[in-house]
Amino acid sequence: MMHPSEKQKLLSSIYQYGFAMDDTRLYLDTHPEDCEALAYFREMAERYHDAVRTWEENVGPLNQDWADVSDGWAWICDPWPWEGGMC
Repeated sequence: MMHPSEKQKLLSSIYQYGFAMDDTRLYLDTHPEDCEALAYFREMAERYHDAVRTWEENVGPLNQDWADVSDGWAWICDPWPWEGGMC
């Protein structure tokens, strides 16, 4: 189980990497030949996926689309954030 401060730090990283990917993707729409931007996008995507994987292994899915339903529906089995689920 992750400490609440570790969860918050990891979630913040996920948001930052996601924003960097979105911002770079918009730039690449108008500058598709920029190799440095493409390399940066790939790096941010790798960091994003690693952070999401770490989150899911330690906390659970970030949204219902990523929930593992192979053993049944367990999306709401954990406490909700307002019930102390983030603590």
